[in-house]
Amino acid sequence: MRASLGLALISSFLLAGCPGSDDGVGGACGTGFDPDTGTVADFGASAAAQKVEALLHASADLYAAASATEMDTLTACTAIATDLGIPASELQPAQGELAVTKACTRVKTEIDGIIKTLPAGVALGISVTPASCNVDLMLAASCAAECDASVMGNAMVTCMGELHGSCSATCTGKCDVMGNVSCTGSCSGTCSGTCSGTCHGSCSGACTAMDSAGNCVGTCTGTCNGTCSATCSGSCMGTCESMVTGSCSGECYGMCSATWMAECNGDANVMANAECKAACDARANAKATCDPPTVTIVAVAVSDSTKNARIQALVNTLKTNYPKLLRVQQRVQFAIAPAATSFVTSVRAASTSLADAGIQATACLAAAVDAVVDASTRINASVSINVMVSASVTASGTGG
Repeated sequence: MRASLGLALISSFLLAGCPGSDDGVGGACGTGFDPDTGTVADFGASAAAQKVEALLHASADLYAAASATEMDTLTACTAIATDLGIPASELQPAQGELAVTKACTRVKTEIDGIIKTLPAGVALGISVTPASCNVDLMLAASCAAECDASVMGNAMVTCMGELHGSCSATCTGKCDVMGNVSCTGSCSGTCSGTCSGTCHGSCSGACTAMDSAGNCVGTCTGTCNGTCSATCSGSCMGTCESMVTGSCSGECYGMCSATWMAECNGDANVMANAECKAACDARANAKATCDPPTVTIVAVAVSDSTKNARIQALVNTLKTNYPKLLRVQQRVQFAIAPAATSFVTSVRAASTSLADAGIQATACLAAAVDAVVDASTRINASVSINVMVSASVTASGTGG
């Protein structure tokens, strides 16, 4: 499972070192490296100096990515807490506890309590088209060229994942079309047609489970007008995702038979010497941009008015804030984590292999190790809590 993979990658990265030490040579780094501002000094024109600078820039980028993912997660959890009426005093972290861990754990507990009030075995109707995370191959290429004099042109950087973009010819792979479209595939939005999975909405035929308002929350034998947990055959208002070998009127993920301006949905693979590869892989992936996922959520009605109001409040806040949590989770798992696992090892090794860059450069590499390990702690906390909140949101009720 991709979530488990992301956590495993980050956990191994976290174990690579412990934050809190100085730069290893009595503060000799000075103002040569500051992860908070992204400052990196000019250590000279030698090959070793260029590699040191590339590694330090990558360390600063990973540190900034950690700060961004932590803040995005905390902001989303705080907003959910406010919407659900959780007092601000209950979000205050204890000494030594991350604010994001405290806030999101409290939100998870509240969501668990609301979800339990759903009918036994019934979950919220949630349809998700995952965030698309894109790495800038040109950034990776320019980084490699500056770091390694032997690198020539863009051919030294490849995409490890899916290329995607508008394809005017034959698309072989996945085709995503947005709007009110005819669909035979996965519909992230409202399906009006035959649903091969759980239907949340109205059903023109027999439905295996109904909520107290008469909406279908089970398998519909007939036509479903609502969210569909599996294949929708009919009209999709949202995003229809299907596998094709042919014309694609939307975004093609895979291969296009004509020349196209495709982006990389995956991670960059830089073909350069070890230090430059580590630095430029990390820089490109740390700066990956992720579009918000498309999320459709349908509530389940219950007869108890108090419980029903709580369910509706949860659905309303999740419509705004759950996509933000998913985007953070996917950015870490699909972009940041793949490069991060080996990066700290490369920075540690460089403090020996690039010693001829000078005492200050070596000291700054030691400081970079501390910064990156601290970043991994915060990244790990953000993605762990995101996975826990997602598990709560998609859980089934117990009729409590």
